[in-house]
Amino acid sequence: MRSARKLLVPAAAAAALFAVSGCSDDEPAKDKPAARSSPSELAQYTAAPDTAPATQSPTTDTSTKCVKTAGMNVEQLTEYLKELPNSSGAHQSQGLTLDSDGLNFTPDPTQRPCKAVKVKLARYWVDLKQTREETAVSAARFEYEYTLIDVTSHKAGPQNGRVPDSAPAAGSDCQGSVSVVYLGDDIPLRSLPSDLELTDTTAPVPVEVNEDGVLSAIYVSPVSVVSC
Repeated sequence: MRSARKLLVPAAAAAALFAVSGCSDDEPAKDKPAARSSPSELAQYTAAPDTAPATQSPTTDTSTKCVKTAGMNVEQLTEYLKELPNSSGAHQSQGLTLDSDGLNFTPDPTQRPCKAVKVKLARYWVDLKQTREETAVSAARFEYEYTLIDVTSHKAGPQNGRVPDSAPAAGSDCQGSVSVVYLGDDIPLRSLPSDLELTDTTAPVPVEVNEDGVLSAIYVSPVSVVSC
């Protein structure tokens, strides 16, 4: 069953934030064109080979100053990556982040993994549709729904760098995107945010995805909604 949620918003949304509500279901995603992202400028980054020995419990190797992750299950690895601090030392900063260039790995040197960690990246189109135009007495109304673009696997670390081919999909006039980096089972559509906002910028913003194994998620707003 498809569950649609609606919210009234002004059509002229150039200088403020306006909430729109989404709809999703667990139906198989329709085929969509490939993500319209810029060619990667990070091709020089290559994850190091998996050379660290396996271990049954997460420990820090005092000789190499790295954390052995081979023995971690999904829950343990998720917790480790969520708590992995950034090399800047800033409060609550993360060593593995998702931004406008994709996955960025810059952990604290003494807490980095001994070998590359494997993560999944799911990207979704956010298709926006205007269901009622703005009038003198009422605001415009919009709906949106998610469609899966792709799910890819990537290695991050142990050295610093940006992971190639992991950038979020670029939006268009009536289409934005959501990107989620995670471990374990794939993300059901019903777990994606239902409170996205139209913004006056296409710079990615963090969003919450309430599902086990999720490490980070970002949203790219549509470029414009005037013609939707």
